[in-house]
Amino acid sequence: MAHVPHPSSVSGAVRPVADPSVLHMIVRHARTRPDAVAVRSAEQALTYGQLWRRTLVVAAALKETGVGAGDRVALIAARTPDTVAGALAVMALGAAYVPIDPEHPGERTAAVLAGAAPTALLHAGHDPRAPLPAPRPAHPAPPRIDMAALPDAAAPDLSGSLPGPETIAYVVFTSGSTGTPKGVQVPHASLANYVSWCGDLVGPDGTGSPLFGSLGFDLALTSLWVPLAQGRTVEAVAGLWDQETLFGERAQKYTFVKMTPSHARFFDVLAEPPRYDRVTRLLMFGGEGLDPALIASLGDRLDGVRLVNHYGPTETTVGCCALRFDRTTVPATPTVPIGRPAWNTRAYVVDDQLRPVPQGSPGELVIAGRAVAAGYLGPQPSGNRFLDESELGGPAGRAYRTGDVVELRPDGTLLYLGRGDDQLKVNGHRVELGELRHHVLSVPGVADAAFDIVRGPVDSLELFVRPAAPAGAAGLPTAVRSVLASVLPSALVPETVHTVAEIVVNANGKCDLAATRSRVA
Repeated sequence: MAHVPHPSSVSGAVRPVADPSVLHMIVRHARTRPDAVAVRSAEQALTYGQLWRRTLVVAAALKETGVGAGDRVALIAARTPDTVAGALAVMALGAAYVPIDPEHPGERTAAVLAGAAPTALLHAGHDPRAPLPAPRPAHPAPPRIDMAALPDAAAPDLSGSLPGPETIAYVVFTSGSTGTPKGVQVPHASLANYVSWCGDLVGPDGTGSPLFGSLGFDLALTSLWVPLAQGRTVEAVAGLWDQETLFGERAQKYTFVKMTPSHARFFDVLAEPPRYDRVTRLLMFGGEGLDPALIASLGDRLDGVRLVNHYGPTETTVGCCALRFDRTTVPATPTVPIGRPAWNTRAYVVDDQLRPVPQGSPGELVIAGRAVAAGYLGPQPSGNRFLDESELGGPAGRAYRTGDVVELRPDGTLLYLGRGDDQLKVNGHRVELGELRHHVLSVPGVADAAFDIVRGPVDSLELFVRPAAPAGAAGLPTAVRSVLASVLPSALVPETVHTVAEIVVNANGKCDLAATRSRVA
């Protein structure tokens, strides 16, 4: 049956993806370029040949503990070569890795572990700060494997039995409106499609990419899997403070550097702001709306640097749309457009009834096709945004309502206008207002709460709380920050907590932040 073209939709290029998984790509590099450096940190470097041998050692240890196809393995994801080998080992067995940032607070780690129900936990010389959930009759506490303690011995080769395209490659936990993180399941075919498309975006030149973001979120997966899929080098950076590794003098430029706009603003107030033109061929922005004024402020430090504005929720496999441009071709729009969909991916702009909106009118962005993840792990949350593309008039298959408001421009690119729901993005970290409210309202003495984002060199959250009783206001800000610091990544803990007598609501029933702020003593 032929499908009538949706009047407010745009499609990415239809391209075959040669390899069914990132594993297949890396195995090929291990065979054809075994001495090329795959991952390098300050302490260690692994060539592609060494990385694959290390992967097989870890896979053998996992298999011995009972890990097999369809299982999940928690991975304490420090930015190290062993972490990369661990992720590859899990995937090579047909299992899915669940990355956990070792810097995340214990309660969040425990919530992720409880939701993932892993068969094993991998770490490299250290355990997470939170204990594993208490054993349950049907799910005994999984064994912990210290990759640093594994001998560098021969192990059975798995290259002939790699998983199929619809097998889940990884599960990343994102913010949940009920306060419990939800796990997004991404299949190998979606990840292979993403890295192939993104590799085409960044091009064939350069040495690879620095990895400095948290591997507990998928923003950093671009800087991990794209260079490895291309046979280039991942430079593991200890932290944002390591400016020498990130932006120091280099014999050869990076293929690309990916960062959020907040990162760029932070780097720009350093004593020596980065000379992007000297260190990278391409600068990729993602995780937040991109202000054209930011590009203008970077000036001639972007001369000769190609730019990409990269967009995509976790549920659309890291990224699903992008715009190529440079500092001389920045569109005169409120934000830099997010461009066109990824390969084998379609974008629809619809109203709240999933009906197409006229070109140039705002509507919700719905993504369909290969970029869309396989859904959430376990029971589906209320307000599940996954649907079938046939509901939009397209072919049967997965689609995802992003909650982002966009418009389709006459040139076929998409312009991001903001959120249409209760989500915020802070420094590239997505958080549901429902999750924030859930934790804040759990603090004794808090009656109501409202949030705002304070833009600056590093964006931060600002929180307004209404005490249940005026007498209890004095210690409330400290108590609230303490609770949030125990359950949320540090980037999502409000810098400022104000107590106010009233959270002001406007005529539309929405919180009036300006009026609420005026109530601050």
